[in-house]
Amino acid sequence: MAYDVVIKTTEMGTGDEALTQNLMNAFIHSLTEADNKPKNIIFYAEGVKLTAKGSEALDDIKALEKAGVNILSCGICVDYYELTEKLAVGGNTTMGEVVDILSSSDNVVYP
Repeated sequence: MAYDVVIKTTEMGTGDEALTQNLMNAFIHSLTEADNKPKNIIFYAEGVKLTAKGSEALDDIKALEKAGVNILSCGICVDYYELTEKLAVGGNTTMGEVVDILSSSDNVVYP
């Protein structure tokens, strides 16, 4: 079954920052090991920081891209966080493209 993942923050859940960041990194790593990988991973808001240089999840996100997963970062968010020169994987997307992807998705996962 095809699915898409939307990541809006560098953390998963609420609680201690070290724990929630570790959970997000573990989630992304688990996607690399899954037989059924997402078609797209859309990063927006603070989540775009995961696609920039220095991100602990960067190697896993690059591995997902190499495996055929489309990695998309919100262009508005990349600009807001001044990450244009630091983006290390995937490409920028627009809200129009996000709407198209999500409205045609069989399933959307929000960790």
